Amino acid sequence: MSGANTKHDDTLFEMLKECKTLPNFLDAIFGFLNRRTDFYHIASDPKAAVGLPEGLAEKIAQSAFFKWKMKPPETVRPDDIPADGEEVIISDEVMEEAANSSEDKQTAPKLPINSDCQFSKSDYYNGAAFDNYCWSQTITDVDVIVKLPENVSRKDLNVNIQTSKITVKHKENTTLLSGEFCQKCKANDAIWSVDNGKLIIHLDKSKEMWWNCLLKSEPEIDISQIDCSRPYEELPEDAQAKIEELQWNQERKRLGLPTSEEMAMHKTLEKAWNAEGSPFNGPFDPSKVQFS
Repeated sequence: MSGANTKHDDTLFEMLKECKTLPNFLDAIFGFLNRRTDFYHIASDPKAAVGLPEGLAEKIAQSAFFKWKMKPPETVRPDDIPADGEEVIISDEVMEEAANSSEDKQTAPKLPINSDCQFSKSDYYNGAAFDNYCWSQTITDVDVIVKLPENVSRKDLNVNIQTSKITVKHKENTTLLSGEFCQKCKANDAIWSVDNGKLIIHLDKSKEMWWNCLLKSEPEIDISQIDCSRPYEELPEDAQAKIEELQWNQERKRLGLPTSEEMAMHKTLEKAWNAEGSPFNGPFDPSKVQFS
């Protein structure tokens, strides 16, 4: 159908494959609207900033259904679609968002993304990949990679990173990435660079925790399925010391030598052996001591 927006087709198709059936897919879509938007919230006042007037949510869903229904226009009953002249009051927030979207479409020509730029699995390790960007994470930080139009340099970009949100725009006012983080980051420590047609952003998390999405508008990942191991250099000093001790002890056992625990025990026994009034005679001999 002409005028179709295919930007999210790949993401939605992957979602459909996971859901396996259309009912499950639609249930996930409307469940998302219920959890993350005010789609199901009925506004108590027409001018309320949150919620929709009663009945508007159903009309929006119905209108979208008939918009894409593969039927000649004359087969659709007039009362199936909201009348053009029907007065509907929508919150100021929704109107502002629609106005901004319209302005972007008029003033920001779509730039072709570099088709040679592809994401590898390591680029979205413990994260997710989408059409134009991907993200990965450790327990302490997040890395974001954004595909850029051809021949774009650092000076062509406006990257605005705040504690709770991010906006990446081309100098021609084309938005490449925008949204609210699912958790807070240390905005002052953010680092970004441009390399091989990609914008690479590094963020430090405000808290050590696993993120189930980068932006709140994304589908959540199952954090129970991610790799929760931590690189050795990111472990606390006491944890690193313990690992080194375990490795040293394993090597001592392999060579038939006493471990650190056995050496500490021998030292304690030797002190007791040589103490005044000790029942033992002669030099300390650990072979005469039996360990249980």
